[in-house]
Amino acid sequence: MKISNQKLYEKVADVIILDIREKRLTTGDRLPSIKALSESFGVGQATIREALNALRAMGYVDIKHGQGTFITNQESTQFNLEAINGDVQDVRNLLEVRNIVEVGVARLAAKNRTDEDLQEIESALNDMKLAIDKRNLGEASDLKFHLAIADASKNDMLKQLLLNVSDIMQHTMKETRRIYLYTQSKSIEKLYHEHIDIFEAIRSKDSELAQEKMIFHLKEVEQVVLNNIKTT
Repeated sequence: MKISNQKLYEKVADVIILDIREKRLTTGDRLPSIKALSESFGVGQATIREALNALRAMGYVDIKHGQGTFITNQESTQFNLEAINGDVQDVRNLLEVRNIVEVGVARLAAKNRTDEDLQEIESALNDMKLAIDKRNLGEASDLKFHLAIADASKNDMLKQLLLNVSDIMQHTMKETRRIYLYTQSKSIEKLYHEHIDIFEAIRSKDSELAQEKMIFHLKEVEQVVLNNIKTT
């Protein structure tokens, strides 16, 4: 099959995902070499590498250096946020906590932030961009970003509230980013730009805008997460 549209790596990844869903590829199967896939799809080897990295980020394949690329167990990579604490309500509760706390945190950060705070927030953004470039999910830098904003709020109690739920926050951030990659209706890049918008509002000391951008971001996250919770 020849591929000739834009974002070639996504098209390649889509074909492989379809093969997995239709059981032409199953758990443990080894994919052909990058060179062989390149010839099969009629694209460059760099495109194949991008596609495989995207598939790895989505949980479809495991890349073992020196051995090859293998199809993973799909039952273990389904987006089941219930596994976080065994209860979907825990996820809903967390999203409510984030909406209540982080909107206020963003407003205060815009009011109270220092230049040093901006450097920390921007550092998290840079880490996030690096993760995108490497086709990693970047949930650690996502958490770092939100905690840096909490620091900038200069309210220790609010920061402590976020720290108390930071572990489960990072889990949901990871799953959210997997979902973004999996559905391809939203992209990690879009998520990144939502964070940039929050940062710019804080940098400009616009409390209302910072609050507005955080509300928008968290509503987007909530919609993606709750729409993709696996119910059994």
